[in-house]
Amino acid sequence: MTAALTLYGVKISMFTGKARSYLIKQGIPFTEVAPVSEHFNTVVLPQIGRRIIPVVETEGGTLIQDTTDIIDYCEDKGLAKMSAYPDDAQRHLLSLILELFGDEGLLRPAMHYRWNFPEQTNGFITHGFGGWQGPDATDDAKAQIKKTMKKFNGFLPALGVSPDTIPEVERSFGELLDILESHFVRTPYLFGDTPTIGDYGMMCSLYAHLARDPVPSGLMKNRAPSLFRWTERMNEAHSDYSDMPYYSPSDELPETLSALFKYIADYFLPELQMNVEVINALPGGESGTPASINPQMAVLGFGGFKHGDATIQCAVRPIRFYMLQRVTDYFASMKKDDQKAALNYLEPLGLAPLVTLTAKHRVTRKDHTEVWA
Repeated sequence: MTAALTLYGVKISMFTGKARSYLIKQGIPFTEVAPVSEHFNTVVLPQIGRRIIPVVETEGGTLIQDTTDIIDYCEDKGLAKMSAYPDDAQRHLLSLILELFGDEGLLRPAMHYRWNFPEQTNGFITHGFGGWQGPDATDDAKAQIKKTMKKFNGFLPALGVSPDTIPEVERSFGELLDILESHFVRTPYLFGDTPTIGDYGMMCSLYAHLARDPVPSGLMKNRAPSLFRWTERMNEAHSDYSDMPYYSPSDELPETLSALFKYIADYFLPELQMNVEVINALPGGESGTPASINPQMAVLGFGGFKHGDATIQCAVRPIRFYMLQRVTDYFASMKKDDQKAALNYLEPLGLAPLVTLTAKHRVTRKDHTEVWA
């Protein structure tokens, strides 16, 4: 019997959804608690150094922050009953691309639909940010909830969400819903009958924000009901596709995935290329020091890129390079024949440049934050 873990998180948290889904699917015992206890404030928070979730604490007191680090910790300790990383090299690479896209490529629609519809969503969001305070919450506690919500709402400009870009954000998200619906109506998980690191990454925005918040949830349920079922399936310990009796597991790569990778090439690759241009223009920093141009901001700069018919200006964040390096490092480690097969798949979709998109400076993680490598 493995030792139980404590997951500090809440249902409304984007990245907690990724870690929670993994722990459930892998059958790893855990208890989820809100990050408001005395233990969290006096023991966990000082070690993490910032108020951020999710955080996992082992029975021995080891703390792991960041969803990818949490998953890799469990994998390295042999806690997973079915590895999140496919044995097949091409599927492994593709699943890392989908993790990157899920973690980073859907932030814009996730934040837009959460914060730009206050009349339809304010009650639900307020409860999500402070429901654990209970019915007798103090005025100070209620004020803190509003302050926290205002902070997250304030991220929209840095993400490139503005009145000028909202029509494109909504149009392209609708396009993605159609692509994912076409896939999940045929296949229970991204690559077949079991989830991968790609599925867990896609759970970030697609569950906590886009499948639960009132406005996008209604949109998803009506326009992409099979996608919504996938978000439910990802929170069940069993396979949970008895409602798909027509599905037959196959060793073949689902044909419907190609449209998703084409979407990533069209809309996310240009943003990543802009990110690399911005970091390459920086002098970098001393190894082990925070990867930032301002100690008070976890950003490296700002840049613009084309997204459909719109030009979007947004912040460049160091965590994105940490995640991108997972893709490019794995591709570089693949055997030549496997690299060739992967490129043969990605090139017609316009996504081949992603697997060799490397920046002049590397970013790693130390003491629960991003630093220069």
